[in-house]
Amino acid sequence: MKIDATLIGVIILLLIFVPIIYMIVNASGVNKKVTKSVLQLAQGKGLHLENVDVIGNLVIGMDRNSRKLIYSTKRNPQNDFKVINLEDVKDCRAKSIKVSDKTLQWVGLELVEKQGKKEIQFYCENDESGLTKDPYVCLQDAKRWENEVRPLLLKAS
Repeated sequence: MKIDATLIGVIILLLIFVPIIYMIVNASGVNKKVTKSVLQLAQGKGLHLENVDVIGNLVIGMDRNSRKLIYSTKRNPQNDFKVINLEDVKDCRAKSIKVSDKTLQWVGLELVEKQGKKEIQFYCENDESGLTKDPYVCLQDAKRWENEVRPLLLKAS
């Protein structure tokens, strides 16, 4: 009788954990593939990215030597690949739009250029197709990227 209960318990645990482990392994494989694709695109433009992050649907990286910031989407890295010259950027800040005290609608990085503003979206509540993380985690990621970009702006100005 105890063997049957143990066997049923093991089967239930396998039914719960096998799909979770599969999703984690599958997601990390997709992230590695997208990161490799973005690194190849950057190398094609003569950039050597030191760090590349995949944050939800956003892929972002930076070449400190040439002061260039790149970003793209996880869904379509080749067509959405953008390069921003940080020498043309006056200011950088993490930006969020709140719906209420506890709910964020949009999180991103705002770059103020000579010609206007560019926004790099880390999280959007209304983006149903986006692969997103928790908005407050995205806000922390945006603040971390702001801290990485700002020193390069001070050198550029």
